[in-house]
Amino acid sequence: MSGDLTLGVLTPFLGGWYFGGLLRGIARAAAVEGATLVAVQTQDAGTNQTEVEPADLGYPVAWRRVSGFVVIINAVYPSYLAAVQATGKPVVIVSHEMPELDCPVVVPDNGTGIREAVSHLAGHGHRRIAFAGYLGAKDVRQRYEAYRDALRGHGIEPDPALLFAIEDNQMSSGETAARVLVEAGMPATAVIAGTDANAIGLMHGMADAGYRMPEDLAVIGFDDVRAARYSLPRLTTVNHPVDAIGRTAAELLVRRIRGEAMPGGLRYVDTSLRVRESCGCHRDGAAEPPAFPPVSRLAADGRAHFREHTHLQGILSKQYVVSMDLLRAHEEDPRRLGWLGRTSARAGCLGLWADPVPDDPSLDLVGFYRRDRPTAGQPTADRPLVTPVSEFPPADLLDLARQDADAVTFVVPVKVDGSDWGLLAVVDAVETGTGTGREPMNHWAALLTVALDYQQVLATLREQEERLRVAAQYDHLTGLPNRALFLERLREAMRDDREFAVLFVDLDGFKVVNDSLGHAAGDALLIQVGNRISHSLRERDTAARFGGDEFLILLDGVADQYTPTQVAGRLHAALAPPFRLQGQEVVVTASIGITLGGGQYADAEDLVRDADIAMYWSKSQRKGSHALFDVAMRAKAVGRLRIETELRRAIERGELEVHYQPIVQLVGGRTRAFEALIRWRHPTRGLILPDQFLAVAEETGLAIPIGRWVIAESCRQLAAWQRTPGREDLRISVNVSNRQFWQGGLVDDVAEALRVSRLHPRNLAFEITEGVIMNNVGLARKMLEDLHSLGCELHIDDFGTGYSSLEALHRLPIDALKIDRSFVARLGIDAKSSALVHTIVLMGGNLGLQLIAESVETEEQRDHLLRLGCAYGQGHLFSEPVPAGEAERLIS
Repeated sequence: MSGDLTLGVLTPFLGGWYFGGLLRGIARAAAVEGATLVAVQTQDAGTNQTEVEPADLGYPVAWRRVSGFVVIINAVYPSYLAAVQATGKPVVIVSHEMPELDCPVVVPDNGTGIREAVSHLAGHGHRRIAFAGYLGAKDVRQRYEAYRDALRGHGIEPDPALLFAIEDNQMSSGETAARVLVEAGMPATAVIAGTDANAIGLMHGMADAGYRMPEDLAVIGFDDVRAARYSLPRLTTVNHPVDAIGRTAAELLVRRIRGEAMPGGLRYVDTSLRVRESCGCHRDGAAEPPAFPPVSRLAADGRAHFREHTHLQGILSKQYVVSMDLLRAHEEDPRRLGWLGRTSARAGCLGLWADPVPDDPSLDLVGFYRRDRPTAGQPTADRPLVTPVSEFPPADLLDLARQDADAVTFVVPVKVDGSDWGLLAVVDAVETGTGTGREPMNHWAALLTVALDYQQVLATLREQEERLRVAAQYDHLTGLPNRALFLERLREAMRDDREFAVLFVDLDGFKVVNDSLGHAAGDALLIQVGNRISHSLRERDTAARFGGDEFLILLDGVADQYTPTQVAGRLHAALAPPFRLQGQEVVVTASIGITLGGGQYADAEDLVRDADIAMYWSKSQRKGSHALFDVAMRAKAVGRLRIETELRRAIERGELEVHYQPIVQLVGGRTRAFEALIRWRHPTRGLILPDQFLAVAEETGLAIPIGRWVIAESCRQLAAWQRTPGREDLRISVNVSNRQFWQGGLVDDVAEALRVSRLHPRNLAFEITEGVIMNNVGLARKMLEDLHSLGCELHIDDFGTGYSSLEALHRLPIDALKIDRSFVARLGIDAKSSALVHTIVLMGGNLGLQLIAESVETEEQRDHLLRLGCAYGQGHLFSEPVPAGEAERLIS
């Protein structure tokens, strides 16, 4: 193979036991082939989360330098890799299938090691072997299935009671599994954990509960991380062969580069069991497990600890001096890369973005470093000052990397949040001793980004102090005027006594974007919204970001063709097209309140306050609408504040009640279930229905504690009813609000209520409207599946009034449909309603779903529903919602 062969790697991170281990394996395979390696970090500098989404990489970094790419997990989107393949460069993927691409995928065979683990435990005589892991992760699910198959291979039928499904792959979830295991009376004698972190957490939890490992419980983990070697007892674990996976991927890539015909699809690398002590094996061959490891083991462990301590101490010291150098950016230009002389790097190059072009943006090469020539800190005549990103890193950097067998050319974005300066290339060895995301180069690039930001601020201060004063009046994220500048301009308009108007714009559903896609996506959305608003206005108008997801607009001059309501309509139209965030489209709307300037206002803050009130009024009527302020709205706002204050006291004083409305079998009228409905027993105003306070609870966040209490109280009451024989099948339905579903920790609340009440999950159902679910179908599906996995039923409330009913049925785990009252009310009056209800019943029946009609008020409606095939109904025909004591008399 030619000595100038260069392999590329696209990876979220460049170090740690997993990513660093893979890179080390790839580098070793490259060295065998006489190739050099370019490893590109796709996550922003400073990122340290190990569970990441693909980076939205928009430029072809190093494409002309490498002959092909190994792609680690979901480093980039499939579209990026398709573009790579379109250039003729092969791609090999590690541990992440992409059906859109025809390429080899190298994955660990989770089954081999797990089968060894089960056989090993069976050899110790264990028959009650449990599994504890996060089944939301695909690799852990594979390990669980292999565990089940291996049990059957030993004549042991898997027991569902020995599955402990936990929330994540961390130690804390292992400790949770230990508590559940102890509370269940220790039904297992051995446990296989989904990860080493789970296993170590499990052992800590068991030890805290007074149990001994492996005497009371044998434990086996998965991954073989460093901590497994030093736990007490030392953890027997399945080795995750990251080095072998990396080598295999690199070898496949080289074969493809050579032109070998190789089909795509999975290539498995075997995992294997590393036997230590937690499985029950004797330590170092002793007849019985002693209380402590022998002296030789302590000495070996001590030496290993000392080596790791010394290595990490050296990294920490280097990081300190690099940090100090970069903090002194005002004294020495960090772009010259002189600070790399404090590190182990052989060489480095810094490229800052020049004027970009759409397909291949350019980089200004502003700094070079070579260990053998430390003063080489600036471009020279023999190097181009500008290079396309596809030809970065420079060729002479790759030539230097070829001189050391263990050298890799790393490329890290000099990018943190909204600051994107360019790319840093460093020639160094792979670092596996630090935590993922904490490798030195990631830290250097983050510090360099901050240093360049700081340097830019200093330059701005030196060149133009007046610009800094102006900048203080603008929002740092969107670039729009901020609150202070807006109020200054508003006061100016009020002093000049000219016609003007204020529009208060609040985004609908912004928090859902933040919670589901992250704050970075939320920031990107705010930037795009700010741009669209600005482009919808005249130059003389002012658009400002008031804070959070709120924007203010000052219309400086109102004309017949430019009225505030016309501008509001233009803003709705401008915000209607989907926004592109992290590779997916997101739709948001805005509620707008309008206030007209005039002599009735003496204070700018009062004018803004009334625009805010009008915005809240429009949002309460219909999201995505606008409203013009009138004085009646202010009175309603004051009333809303009073309700909020009293409602908070009502929660504290126990003034809330749950009333129960029966859900009956239409044939015979037998009560089969109840719907739990909230009521407020006000000390002076009597019983208040939810339509008078739930909207306020939803807006203020009080819906979360109220909803949590309703779930707990409903479970308690049903459990009390079920103590009477013959009521075991009685069920209860609880409504879930939008805020409670998305922000309230619903799954945890349900699990806790079931635990305290000892109610069987099958007797509990949740009613959720389509509008709540369709805010984010993907995330909603995960939450609904978690609820379903508890054993609870899920009902779509007000079915037929949403905009994605079939979508919901197709993709979500639904058990029942509640036919909306608007259709039931027109039965026998409107033929279309009868036909629609009949269609819903047929569709639900074909899908195996229960059908429940809401608001059945007359015998005629009940008979009509029976003829259409609907089995269940509720409404005033059978009973109004009543307190628990009266409801019990309705139980058949």
